[in-house]
Amino acid sequence: MSKRLNDLGTSVDLKFDTKKIKAQANEILNAEPEERKIFMKHKKAKIALIAAVITMLGFATAFAGGGLISYFQSDKAVELTNVEELEKHNEEIDISLSQEGYTLILDNLAIDDNFLHVFYTITSQEGKIWENKNIRPSINCRINGHLAGNGNGGDTHGYYVDDYTYKNVVKYNISQMDIPEEFTFEMYSSPRYDELSNFEDGYLYQEYLNLTEEDKSKLVYLSLETKKSTIETENINYEPNQQFTYPDFDGNDAVGEISKVVFSPFGSQFVVTDNNGGLGARRIMDMAMQDDHGEFLDILISSLTGAAADENGNFIEILPETVEANKEYSNSIEFMKGKADMKYFTLIPTKEANKSKSNIKQEIGEYPLTYEINEYGKIVVTGVVIKDGGIDVHYYKDGYVKGNPEFVFLDENGNDIKLGNMPATDYQVHYDTNSYTFTCYYFDFDDNGRMPLPSDGSLSRENLEQRLVSLEVIADNSYTLDYDNAIRVELK
Repeated sequence: MSKRLNDLGTSVDLKFDTKKIKAQANEILNAEPEERKIFMKHKKAKIALIAAVITMLGFATAFAGGGLISYFQSDKAVELTNVEELEKHNEEIDISLSQEGYTLILDNLAIDDNFLHVFYTITSQEGKIWENKNIRPSINCRINGHLAGNGNGGDTHGYYVDDYTYKNVVKYNISQMDIPEEFTFEMYSSPRYDELSNFEDGYLYQEYLNLTEEDKSKLVYLSLETKKSTIETENINYEPNQQFTYPDFDGNDAVGEISKVVFSPFGSQFVVTDNNGGLGARRIMDMAMQDDHGEFLDILISSLTGAAADENGNFIEILPETVEANKEYSNSIEFMKGKADMKYFTLIPTKEANKSKSNIKQEIGEYPLTYEINEYGKIVVTGVVIKDGGIDVHYYKDGYVKGNPEFVFLDENGNDIKLGNMPATDYQVHYDTNSYTFTCYYFDFDDNGRMPLPSDGSLSRENLEQRLVSLEVIADNSYTLDYDNAIRVELK
């Protein structure tokens, strides 16, 4: 602790009653919403002091080496991977900082060779964080100055504890980063959307940005020296260096490489490099994957450099003119169902077939519902859950199904049930069961920046239950698998 303070030009012998401080902090966080609002309004100085003290104590935190993660103490939590493994391989941090009406608390970090999970809590005295346009902080995390990119598919999942408390987890993909045992972790956010004008466009997202003290004063900023988990993780790493050919922008053969394969408690993936702005990785995302027993594995929709995908797994076109010549692009592709002891896996390209897409609908109520998507795979729906303003579809893939399925909700007349003018969708991966949840929910802002449900009750759970009769899925027979040009990746 004293060394850290000396680095700041200060030498102080701090003696605090940490149990009392945490009790005071918990008193604030656990109060009833209205009580907390009054408390925070009249006790700003006290809160700031507590937050500052916790922050300083956090710099000297002795990592616990696993344990319960508060994020998972709610049925609203999302299981990004096996919870038991996350709680086994995490470090309790518990540092915080208050500014501009809200407090940011870094709760836990969980890290292995594939992913970094950042668990944090936001408390606000101005209402719901994500429903007020001005109170929607954009969280950035850096490791040794390197901006961590969102995990595959941009994995971030949060929920409200109450109107003034929001808990979230962000899963960052670090498989392409060479992280030393000890590293500097930074987490920062602009307190409000309207505060982003304090910075030039894109400034906060620059690689190895040297944030000045003036910059930090305008941000909610946390920094700590930490290290990888001292608990041994069961990572298995392969370096197959398997080259493959793919058509470039002009249709000519280009060469890419599968340079790394990692199996870990937090997920499995392989790293693809190419010189065409991520085009090689994009080609692989359109392939099927089989293990050494011929069983299909699930390739997950990934956030690719130069080849972003939309919510349905359709890739946005890469523009050749935006690709830097002779630059090597690396992308991580995550997959499920693979076992670390498999000797090899096979990637099978798809090719166009003279068949079109078609719609399959089935009445809901009795499960499972099985949809034949193509000759290679099925979507099996295990349940449909209706709630106020939203619908969840729980499903898994049996065989090979490209990308994410497209679900449509139909009434008794076969008309689409639309959840407002701006419905939002989300796909959630359940790693422990190799399954998924598709969520469609009402998403619209009123003039005050909030998202109240329509007052006519049209999107209430009771109304949606009466209207929803059938679930439609789009079958895709427009492709076949090209086994003649399959790529075999040996795991040695």
